[in-house]
Amino acid sequence: MKIALIGYGGMGQALKSAALPRGHTVPVIIDRASGEATAASINAEALAGADIAIDFSSAEEVLDSARAAVEVGIPLVVGTTGWYDKMDEVKSVVGNKIGFLWSSNFSVGVHMYFRIVAEAARLVNNVDEYDVWGHEIHHVGKADSPSGTAKTLEKILLDAIARKKTVVEDKLDRKRADSEIHFSSVRGGVVNFGHTIGFDSAADRVTITHEARNRDGYALGAVKATEWLAGKTGFYNMDEYIRDIFPDSKNNNV
Repeated sequence: MKIALIGYGGMGQALKSAALPRGHTVPVIIDRASGEATAASINAEALAGADIAIDFSSAEEVLDSARAAVEVGIPLVVGTTGWYDKMDEVKSVVGNKIGFLWSSNFSVGVHMYFRIVAEAARLVNNVDEYDVWGHEIHHVGKADSPSGTAKTLEKILLDAIARKKTVVEDKLDRKRADSEIHFSSVRGGVVNFGHTIGFDSAADRVTITHEARNRDGYALGAVKATEWLAGKTGFYNMDEYIRDIFPDSKNNNV
């Protein structure tokens, strides 16, 4: 396939490195700052010559990316986070005109992690002596906090543990309520991608951690998801693709 990359920062470059060995080409790079870019901004003309597009740019550009992809008639994969308040508008633009696939995280390892955490949370739901907390760390260049991955983990925990009703993401200057989960975020370092969920009792603590060594797993997962989307129309999230890999998995809306 001829892939258009929208956004050519660290993830965009990792996507290109993952796509080329799989027989794809990258004739289109859309980025305001990169010297390798074929266009500076997203529009239909910039996407000409591509079979499919992958957007890891910014939340503000996702709607424009969807409109341009629909105009050209090519599928679009979106890994950018922070745009979910525009979800209904993007759905309306996409309709059944093109294939559209989004995820807060394309790493297959992270999706395995989601399912491990979900099963652990279902167990903890039955033993109320265990409290629960979450923590994440991302590199200094991460644009949003908490991450989309953290948001997914929060939802998994709230869905599974009946005694937990809300998540607090801000600094706490008070005692945390029993019905709350505190999920903290740290930003620092050049290559940091890590999430930890803790199940904590007076007797012991169980922690479940996923740490990425680099962007390679995210990039390869996004390219494989792009291959899966080719030829489809409609609006998908990563779960439809992941069910093909883990067919016995429950739907965690990831």
